Amino acid sequence: MNEQVFSSTDPDQLLKELVGSFTKFERSFRKRFPVMWLATLLAPIVVSALLLLFFGFTSGWGFAGRLVSHAFLTFFVFGRFIILSGAEAPEGAYRILMSPLELFGLVTYLDFMTALFVTFHMGFLFRIPWLGPKIATLVWDGKFVMDAQPWIKRFAFIGLVAFVMFPSSTTGSIGGSIFGRLLGLSRFATVGGVLVGSILGNAVMYGLSTQMNNYISKDDMWLKIAGAVLIVALCIAVEWRYRQVRKKFLAKEGVEAGDKSETQEETKE
Repeated sequence: MNEQVFSSTDPDQLLKELVGSFTKFERSFRKRFPVMWLATLLAPIVVSALLLLFFGFTSGWGFAGRLVSHAFLTFFVFGRFIILSGAEAPEGAYRILMSPLELFGLVTYLDFMTALFVTFHMGFLFRIPWLGPKIATLVWDGKFVMDAQPWIKRFAFIGLVAFVMFPSSTTGSIGGSIFGRLLGLSRFATVGGVLVGSILGNAVMYGLSTQMNNYISKDDMWLKIAGAVLIVALCIAVEWRYRQVRKKFLAKEGVEAGDKSETQEETKE
């Protein structure tokens, strides 16, 4: 079931509407469903801590440490591109990198937990001094995608899945959670759409990673370093191209909006 659709064409007004909506919802949600509110707030922290303890005792604390380090790299640097760095190691060998399948599970888990938290507790994030403006930029990106691809509005859930699948820093779980609200999807549908998009997008990266490992020797350190550099370059290239397309589109929209306003003024005169 769809909820409020945010259709304001003014970026500042759109942000105010979105902040107001999330803040109002969270207050009402906490009052009406205190147990669920607390569960969605604490689940990412509690479940993650329990999983780290489990893997620490069963697979070793070195593996638990790699989970933490790769989670930070995923969240702040590589996104789902980190799956491409996965490498299978010989049995019994100590390795720094995780396997493609392990990274697939890690990235999917991070996307799901982030979407669960953000969708239900976004209200206060907008008001955090440094983080708020960063998240606000995702609102502009979501609005840009909706304006550039009108079909997304007609197929909201499919549009959200496609949005999350695209490998850009703006289209991850946080951006997808905001985008789902812009499309008017319910919060549960938004979390579901982010999860489906994450699984499909990560599956593509997993397939590419396994194919790459068929041609790259596990013992060739220089190839691994070159591969890491290539992944970073790919992240930068995709992000740069996305920004360029958005810049051109917004510039075009600005010119057209200016022409329309001038025409309206001339008509009034």
